[in-house]
Amino acid sequence: MGKGLAILGLLLIIAGLLPIWATFLTAYVDLSMILVYFDQGIYSLDLAGYTFTEVMLGLTGLGVILLIVGAVK
Repeated sequence: MGKGLAILGLLLIIAGLLPIWATFLTAYVDLSMILVYFDQGIYSLDLAGYTFTEVMLGLTGLGVILLIVGAVK
Protein backbone atom coordinates (compact mmCIF):
# COMPACT_ATOMS: atom_id res chain seq x y z
CA MET A 1 0.00 0.00 0.00
CA GLY A 2 2.89 2.35 0.72
CA LYS A 3 4.35 2.04 -2.77
CA GLY A 4 0.96 2.72 -4.32
CA LEU A 5 0.50 5.90 -2.30
CA ALA A 6 3.99 7.08 -3.21
CA ILE A 7 3.38 6.49 -6.91
CA LEU A 8 -0.01 8.23 -6.73
CA GLY A 9 1.68 11.15 -4.98
CA LEU A 10 4.28 11.41 -7.73
CA LEU A 11 1.59 11.32 -10.40
CA LEU A 12 -0.34 14.09 -8.66
CA ILE A 13 2.79 16.22 -8.40
CA ILE A 14 3.47 15.71 -12.10
CA ALA A 15 -0.14 16.59 -12.96
CA GLY A 16 -0.03 19.63 -10.69
CA LEU A 17 3.09 21.01 -12.33
CA LEU A 18 1.92 20.23 -15.86
CA PRO A 19 1.14 23.87 -16.78
CA ILE A 20 4.71 24.87 -15.90
CA TRP A 21 6.17 22.02 -17.92
CA ALA A 22 3.85 22.81 -20.81
CA THR A 23 5.80 25.99 -21.47
CA PHE A 24 8.87 23.87 -22.18
CA LEU A 25 7.00 21.14 -24.08
CA THR A 26 5.23 23.37 -26.62
CA ALA A 27 7.55 22.19 -29.39
CA TYR A 28 6.48 18.59 -28.82
CA VAL A 29 2.92 18.59 -27.44
CA ASP A 30 0.09 21.13 -27.56
CA LEU A 31 -1.61 21.13 -24.15
CA SER A 32 -3.58 24.35 -24.54
CA MET A 33 -6.99 22.61 -24.38
CA ILE A 34 -6.13 20.84 -21.12
CA LEU A 35 -4.46 23.77 -19.38
CA VAL A 36 -7.65 25.85 -19.42
CA TYR A 37 -9.09 23.66 -16.65
CA PHE A 38 -6.22 24.44 -14.27
CA ASP A 39 -7.24 28.10 -13.83
CA GLN A 40 -10.69 28.38 -12.28
CA GLY A 41 -10.22 32.07 -11.42
CA ILE A 42 -10.65 31.62 -7.65
CA TYR A 43 -7.08 31.94 -6.36
CA SER A 44 -3.62 32.32 -7.84
CA LEU A 45 -0.20 32.81 -6.31
CA ASP A 46 2.95 34.03 -8.03
CA LEU A 47 5.99 31.99 -7.02
CA ALA A 48 9.39 32.17 -8.71
CA GLY A 49 7.96 33.84 -11.80
CA TYR A 50 5.23 31.24 -12.32
CA THR A 51 1.55 31.58 -11.55
CA PHE A 52 0.28 28.74 -9.38
CA THR A 53 -3.50 28.39 -9.49
CA GLU A 54 -5.76 26.71 -6.96
CA VAL A 55 -5.85 23.42 -8.88
CA MET A 56 -2.08 23.33 -9.26
CA LEU A 57 -1.53 24.05 -5.56
CA GLY A 58 -4.10 21.45 -4.52
CA LEU A 59 -2.72 18.70 -6.72
CA THR A 60 0.87 19.43 -5.76
CA GLY A 61 0.09 19.68 -2.04
CA LEU A 62 -1.93 16.47 -1.97
CA GLY A 63 0.77 14.75 -4.01
CA VAL A 64 3.48 15.76 -1.55
CA ILE A 65 1.39 14.54 1.39
CA LEU A 66 0.70 11.19 -0.29
CA LEU A 67 4.34 10.83 -1.27
CA ILE A 68 5.47 11.38 2.30
CA VAL A 69 2.84 9.02 3.72
CA GLY A 70 3.70 6.37 1.14
CA ALA A 71 7.42 6.68 1.83
CA VAL A 72 6.97 6.40 5.60
CA LYS A 73 4.59 3.42 5.45
